[in-house]
Amino acid sequence: MKITRSPLPRNSLAGDFLPSDYVETYCVIVQEHSRLTPDNILIGFWTDFPGWVRALFRLRDCLAGPFGLKAAGSAESSVQKFGEVIRSGGRMYFMSVPAKTADETVLQLTDKHLTAELSVRNEKSDDGRLKISITTLVHYHNAFGRIYFFFVRPFHKIIVKALIRRSIRRLMNQPEGGAVFPPA
Repeated sequence: MKITRSPLPRNSLAGDFLPSDYVETYCVIVQEHSRLTPDNILIGFWTDFPGWVRALFRLRDCLAGPFGLKAAGSAESSVQKFGEVIRSGGRMYFMSVPAKTADETVLQLTDKHLTAELSVRNEKSDDGRLKISITTLVHYHNAFGRIYFFFVRPFHKIIVKALIRRSIRRLMNQPEGGAVFPPA
């Protein structure tokens, strides 16, 4: 599964959050699958971390916590509640869903130092393929937000690609009718 950097999709809800200090979009093209909805992909992205990502988030929480940055692992600890928030467009901890359509969901993470949006957008083609675009936008609120993201940015690119790949693979391998992301 090849994930490539791409421009922000035209008519994406993520465009409503511009201008931003950082914008990055990746896309992947896969066979269309009924489970590959923006909501399911986001739920998998935030609730099914491999061990090495959990370790990086724990390190981040230890290093950034004293500066007032909120803990990262909150969604993973409550898969069912997080799924309800994504599907209904609600709020949980420091996360909310400010925009959503049938083909796109935008998750917003708000902290005192920065705000970030993560958009997942699906575009179906006539040949049965699905283009999935994942866009990250970051807005700095102060110098600490800028410094924090400077150090996080190299890891961010690696983690986003890995979590999207993991979420899509898991969804495509789930049997029809089974739970999308059961607790681990």
